[in-house]
Amino acid sequence: MILAWKEISRNKVRYFLISTIMVAILFLVFFITALSNGLGYADSAAMSNLKADYVVLNKEANGVLIKSGFSNKDIQEIEKKVEGDVSSLNVSISTLDRERKGSVDVVYFTVNKETYGNPLIIEGKDIEELLDGEVIADESLKKFGYSLNEKVKDSRTGKEMKIAGFTKDHVYSHMPVIFADLSMGFQSMYSDTDIYNAVLVKGADFTIAGYDVQTVQDTVDSMPGYAETQGSFIVMKTFLIIISVFVSSVFFYIITIQKVHQLGILKALGATTVDISKTILFQVSALTLVGIVVSAFAFYGIVQVMPEEMPIAFSANRMVWTGILFLVLNMIGAMLSVWKVTKIDPLDAMGRVE
Repeated sequence: MILAWKEISRNKVRYFLISTIMVAILFLVFFITALSNGLGYADSAAMSNLKADYVVLNKEANGVLIKSGFSNKDIQEIEKKVEGDVSSLNVSISTLDRERKGSVDVVYFTVNKETYGNPLIIEGKDIEELLDGEVIADESLKKFGYSLNEKVKDSRTGKEMKIAGFTKDHVYSHMPVIFADLSMGFQSMYSDTDIYNAVLVKGADFTIAGYDVQTVQDTVDSMPGYAETQGSFIVMKTFLIIISVFVSSVFFYIITIQKVHQLGILKALGATTVDISKTILFQVSALTLVGIVVSAFAFYGIVQVMPEEMPIAFSANRMVWTGILFLVLNMIGAMLSVWKVTKIDPLDAMGRVE
C-alpha cells in the first residue's frame, strides 16, 4: 500500500489523467441511466402502478393496451369468467382548460371505484370515497397551479369536475393521470357507446379463451416505443462501461510494461509477485473509487440545477450498484497487468548477460 501511494504521488499527472477519464465516463453512465429511468417513469409510471395483477386485452391488440377495445357486453362476459376483483379501464387523452392559466394535457384513467383499489394518496380522498363529479389527479398537476378541491373543466366534453385528491407516480406518456369513476362517462368520449381498453384483475393466474391475459409489467413493456427506448439506453450504458474498463485496463497495462525494469529490481530485492500484484490492484481500486465518488457528486450537483422538465430519475441505491459493478469490472481488467507481473524475470528485466 505504501509503495502504491508513493508511486501515485510521484506520477500525479499520469494518474490524474486516468482518474479524469473514469470520472467523465462514469458521469455519462450515471446521467444516461438517470435519463433512461426518467423517460421510462414519465412514459409508464401510471401503468406500472396499476392496482392489478393481470390485464385482459383482446387478441387483436397484440398486447398493446391502447389498441384494445371492449364493449359493456365484453366486460360482463369477462367478469363471469374471472375470480377476484375486476375493474374495467378506459384510457382517454384530453385537455383541462382554465381561464387565464392556459391548458394542460392529461390522461383520464376511468375505472370502477368500487373494485379498482386505492392508489397511493398523498392528499385528499381515496378513490372509493369519490362523490359524483370528483376525481383524483397526479401531483404533477400542481406544477401547473392546480390545487386540492379546485374545480376544473375538460375541454373536449365540457364536463366540470372537482379535484378531490392527489396521488403520486401516476404519469402516462409524460402527461398527468386523472382517475375518474365510470359515472363521469369518459369511457364514451370518442364514441356514442362505452368503450374500454382493458379489464384489470386482482387474483391468481388465469386464462380466458379468446382473450390475451398478461401481467402489468408485460403491458408496460408492450407500450409503443418503451422497449425500444429502454433497449437503446441499455446498449449505450453497456458500451460506456466496457469502453471505460478497456481504457483503464490498457492504461495500467502500459504503465506496467514501462515499469518492467523497476519491477524486476523489486523482485531481485525480495519482493514477491503477490506483493507487486497487491500494489497494482490497490492503485486500480483507489483510482476507481475516487472516480466513482467524484462523478457521483458531480452528477448530483448537475441534477440540482437542471430544470424540472428534464426527465431525470436516479436512486442512490442504483448509483451504488453501478459503482460496484464498475469497480468489479476494473479489478477484472487489472488482471492483465497482474498477468504481466507474473511473467517478469528479475535477471531479464535488469539485462541478463550470458
